[in-house]
Amino acid sequence: MGGKPSESTFELGFNNEIANIPSSSEAENAVMDDKENRASTFWEVECQCCGDDFFKHNFRLKRRAFQKLCSFLDHIKKKETNFQNSICLEKRVAIALYALGSSAEYRSIANLFGVGKSTVCTILSEFCKEVWKVLHPGYFNYFPLSRKTIEECVDGFKSIGFPQCLGTLDGCHIEIRPRTEEAVDYINYKGWYSTVLQALVAYIFSPGRCNDSQIFEKSSLKRELEKCSLLYSMSTKLGNFDIPVVILGDSAFRFSKYLMKPFPFSLDKTPAQKTFNYQLSKSRRVVENAFGQLKARFRRIGKGIDNRIDNANSIIKTCCALHNFLIAENDQVSLSWLTEQNANDSSRRQPQSADLHQSLIPCPHQSLTTKLWLLSWLSR
Repeated sequence: MGGKPSESTFELGFNNEIANIPSSSEAENAVMDDKENRASTFWEVECQCCGDDFFKHNFRLKRRAFQKLCSFLDHIKKKETNFQNSICLEKRVAIALYALGSSAEYRSIANLFGVGKSTVCTILSEFCKEVWKVLHPGYFNYFPLSRKTIEECVDGFKSIGFPQCLGTLDGCHIEIRPRTEEAVDYINYKGWYSTVLQALVAYIFSPGRCNDSQIFEKSSLKRELEKCSLLYSMSTKLGNFDIPVVILGDSAFRFSKYLMKPFPFSLDKTPAQKTFNYQLSKSRRVVENAFGQLKARFRRIGKGIDNRIDNANSIIKTCCALHNFLIAENDQVSLSWLTEQNANDSSRRQPQSADLHQSLIPCPHQSLTTKLWLLSWLSR
């Protein structure tokens, strides 16, 4: 009593543990059973029987737009083999859209759809490449600008008080998680890591570390605007001056013959200068609204991209292309999504130049028929 257990006792316990360890064949069968049990009814049953609101909430678009998008992406469809059943095209698109519209971890998405985590990563990567390839020519590439496009943009901004405006230019910092050795290049002055999405946004009325100016000066967007002769041939007379079609930027941008910026801060500004700054700042809120809608629909970029930095730009480009595609399909952003994104933005302020009127100007009225187009994108 109270002594050490005998060697036979240890041997008996050890042998019992050995007996409970499954053989290699049993382990393989357990893995196969786990894969079979991993099958989910979310896509196969719930999403097919649910209402339109449930579908749009989960995939961020209407069923009609979903079907049209699938018709464009036939190249990511996989063939059946003798070894395994392939995931159908519609489910692959659904997985990718859910991943972009959700901030959930890939493991959670995999469990929801009954696939492996690596499968989610592979599907998202293939989806992003194909979407950009297919949608970019028809829904994103507006250069060289046509007279019709310029007229539509000018009419839109004229309706909110700024004549001869093609679009507004601004940048949006999107949170990323860079590798340690690259982190210093991506930290912004607010102290968090980001990549910069810069876009020219048009208001079409119908029933990181680099600052915005540095990015624009090195961009292909600037070169396209410089060689667009229509911006000057479509000048109109305002007062005693011929005014070309221009784009609007904040005080950080370099003033030029095609880029208009506010009068610099001064306590002695004239009433006319104050009115000009007010109208310019109000019109520039269009680009902020576009970024807000983009991030609200695609929460993967709205709450920060946790993918490898190599894949971040591909995800951002894809979301921009889908944004324009869904506008063309009249698939609007839900107000509840915008409310949620505004709450998220309030917890992490965007690095931006200090425009005196910027935070004081209310957003232009956005009806359900107001369309915000991302005309071009730049990301370092």
